[in-house]
Amino acid sequence: MFTPDPSILFVSATREQVVALIEGINQPQVSIPGKPPQGVSGHLCGLRNADGTFSIYVALHLPKTGENVVYLHPRRQVAADEYRQVQDEGLHFLESMGFMLDNLNYRDMAPALQEATLRRVPLFSPPRPAAASSSVVDGAAAEAARVARLLASF
Repeated sequence: MFTPDPSILFVSATREQVVALIEGINQPQVSIPGKPPQGVSGHLCGLRNADGTFSIYVALHLPKTGENVVYLHPRRQVAADEYRQVQDEGLHFLESMGFMLDNLNYRDMAPALQEATLRRVPLFSPPRPAAASSSVVDGAAAEAARVARLLASF
């Protein structure tokens, strides 16, 4: 079971550390204790740690406040043979909140696109200002890209 870790506001990761990046293609209405209910974006990230273990992060980005809520599995570092099981638990966790998910196939991206993706995904940035009119346009463009990826998968 993934639980929130309020001490983690974002994940500082290099492009090479990221082994998987999965994002929600919709923004379901979610109620997080202590926060107003709102449509949120969701991501799951798998990272390779320096000691050869892996960590899975599930993050919700709250556009009204510009903050991330980062969830961790009780086993914060897992061996390679346990990775898939913990990742699947994270995916089920996101799906239980109403997310439809898209594997970005991060490892297959060109390095420049990987860097651009890390800059775009809120999980990898300090808390951002609350949504403004210009970010609504950016959000609409990102949503259109997600829908295009979804439709291309058929």
